[in-house]
Amino acid sequence: MSIFVSVCPSQEICGYPQFICEDMKCTDVCQGQLGNCWFLAAAASLTLYPALMERLVPPNQSFQKGYAGIFHFQFWQYGHWYDVVVDDRLPVKNGELVFVSSMQKNEFWAALLEKAYAKLNGSYESLNYGWMNEAFVDFTGGLDESFNLKVPPLNLFQLIKKAVEKRSLMGASIKILNPNESEMRTPEGLVKGHAYSVIAAWEVEQNGRRVQLLRLRNPWGKVEWNGRWSDLSPIWSTLDPALQTKLQVRGEDGEFWMQMDDFLRYFDILEVCNLTADSLQGESSHGWNANSFHSSWVPGHNAGGCKNYIGTFWTNPQFLVTLQEDDLDSEGGCTLLVSLMQKDRRLGRAKGRDFLVVGFEIYQVPKQFDQMTLVTERKNLFASLVPVVLSQFVAQRDVTSRFELPPGRYLIIPSTFQPYQEGDFSLRVFSERQHSLQEIDYEIRAEEIVFQESKLKDDKESITAHFARLSGKDQEISPDELQRILTQVVSKQTHLKTDGFSIETCRKLLSIADRRGNGKLQVDEFRYLWSKIKEWEHIFADFDKDRSGTMDVSEMRLALAAAGFHLNNQMVESLTRQYGNDVCRVDFDNFLSCLTFLLNVFGQCKKLDENKDGAVTIPVGQWLQLTSFQ
Repeated sequence: MSIFVSVCPSQEICGYPQFICEDMKCTDVCQGQLGNCWFLAAAASLTLYPALMERLVPPNQSFQKGYAGIFHFQFWQYGHWYDVVVDDRLPVKNGELVFVSSMQKNEFWAALLEKAYAKLNGSYESLNYGWMNEAFVDFTGGLDESFNLKVPPLNLFQLIKKAVEKRSLMGASIKILNPNESEMRTPEGLVKGHAYSVIAAWEVEQNGRRVQLLRLRNPWGKVEWNGRWSDLSPIWSTLDPALQTKLQVRGEDGEFWMQMDDFLRYFDILEVCNLTADSLQGESSHGWNANSFHSSWVPGHNAGGCKNYIGTFWTNPQFLVTLQEDDLDSEGGCTLLVSLMQKDRRLGRAKGRDFLVVGFEIYQVPKQFDQMTLVTERKNLFASLVPVVLSQFVAQRDVTSRFELPPGRYLIIPSTFQPYQEGDFSLRVFSERQHSLQEIDYEIRAEEIVFQESKLKDDKESITAHFARLSGKDQEISPDELQRILTQVVSKQTHLKTDGFSIETCRKLLSIADRRGNGKLQVDEFRYLWSKIKEWEHIFADFDKDRSGTMDVSEMRLALAAAGFHLNNQMVESLTRQYGNDVCRVDFDNFLSCLTFLLNVFGQCKKLDENKDGAVTIPVGQWLQLTSFQ
């Protein structure tokens, strides 16, 4: 049976549309024909926090005053707030909204919020299936955590209490085993598959023992828990009357208290969204100290996969976090929240892409780490490192874990589970006290050996005779002649593969030895060039681990270091993209082209070193011009 859906302006859906009727309430958010209850639960919960809601749904929007047919909303995405503008045309079937609607039929803020969020993520369809905390993060810029209440941390109540103090958003839910259980009421008055807000935590003394209580809210504004500490429970009479008056909730308003062990017994998942000072509009005393980096996994460069792939794991992006002080109320430890977030994966669903399986590992940095300035030294270090902590690897947008660590320095390594997978990500770190976060990178420099003739033993008489035979009457080697020489030599070397030496590659090779600048080589110049080519051939063979005649692009950085070139992350990424093929391999002619390019770049830098101290400062524009691929 086909379903007919039309798109109508709000004025055609009802006679007198309102953006907001009186104020925003959880009952304004009623699910439609879309599997996005995670989004709805977050939106409903946020109505309890007017200041946060005002940023998400800017005030003073109306279907009457200043009406222009558009409405705008603000969402946080990967470190920035974005204004998303939508018109007021909404999907309708038989005169009723297809997706989100309000209990008040002429109210449309929630339906338009859903439309704006669908626009942000590419389509309504992309909102099918998700996690409440994903929406919480996009609504507030906070950092998410999830706790399995069947195996909770021992200090969960203290964590919840501290989260309440920091004004974190919290939602708890009961899992459903099949779709038929959705919104099914239990005998205890709880609703399955439903997100409850956790809004308070309190400890009371009852009959000489401490009892931990949590206050929850059903976003429906009705249907409440009927067990211990419920509104009309006789157990309240055991408390001091003043405290009873202060805490006891009466009336069918959806709010109720539960004892902690009952909460753990009946609920399955607790989701927490920790807010930054930015989320709280500058109220820094409530927020966390936060830092972030944005980066990418690039196949062949730094998409090394998890530690199961020891050959490539070391290539992953690496971040150093320094924890300087114990938490104020700690017996000796620092709270560290680490969140890895994949970027724009929902937008890729239309193209068949979905969330990658991602996670991260954390290592304590040894004392000698700072002295290890070479990539080879740090690569070798990885074999001896044991992770201090590690996250789960899951196919979700956000992977967040909480750790208690002593002050010190730690290396965070985010990765996909499988190597060679491409994706953008952001890494965020939260702590109670101040911390520093920096990406591990390397300085750009070339050793003096890159400019010198190779020390490999060669028969000079043989090279001279070879030159005389190939150089023709003018006793000079031109780019065409160099091309023929290279093609002949490589054809006899089974351990080398090429796509053929282009005339342009040969011109560039010739240029590194052409001291006279006439585009041709005499015998001494040819001997220098040939020594460099033989040196680079040996390096190439050393890093052709499988003897295929090609090199894995992930080895490029090590091979370049062996040749004397030490580069930062950005340069290595550019080179691997430029010289690697579609299956992340580098053949011999491309390897020679890459080294020739670098030798020319550093040769020009050497000419700029007027003080001859081995260091030059180059404006960004000039550096980009030097390093652009010609």
